[in-house]
This record gives sequence, C-alpha cells and structure tokens, in this order.
Amino acid sequence: MVDPISGLGSSQPIQGPNSITSSSEGSSSNVSFEKILRESIRDVDKLQHDANTSLEDLSINKTESVAEVMTAVEKADIAFRTLMQVRNKLVEAYEELLRIRV
Repeated sequence: MVDPISGLGSSQPIQGPNSITSSSEGSSSNVSFEKILRESIRDVDKLQHDANTSLEDLSINKTESVAEVMTAVEKADIAFRTLMQVRNKLVEAYEELLRIRV
C-alpha cells in the first residue's frame, strides 16, 4: 500500500527575500545573498568530494554498491550544473547592469 503524501494540506505562506533566515544560526536574523551563495558552493564542493570518495572506494573494492556510487556522482553533477546556471544568470545580470546608461 502506498503511504499518502503528508503536508500537502498544510501550506505555509511564501516568505519574501528579506525574511530568509539561517537554519544554522537558529535565529530570525536576515541572511545575505553572499552567505547563501557561499553555503551553496560549499555544499556542491562537499557533494563532489563525496562522489570522488565513493569512486575511490569502488575502485579499491572497499564498497560494492555501484548504485550508491552512481547516485553520488549524479547528485554532484546535478548540483554542479545548477550552480553553473546560477553563475551564468549572475553574469548576465551584471552585464545587463553594465549596459544601463545613467
């Protein structure tokens, strides 16, 4: 039997950009875009490191689960591609700002 998806009935209001709080601090202080971007880069780096470790473990027969290794590699790949898209959008926005005449 399939378990029902919980939480669909209880929706929470969408928060604006000024109401983003840091989950690591546990307080209601505002978090800068720079901090969010740095944490995202750090997360992508960790995923890539974990994928490399999984590949090394597979190559030395420390693990036999090819599925877990492939999942780790795919997670790292998707996270990196997403980060690159964010970078591309930031560069586009910066170039657009440079084109604005004052």
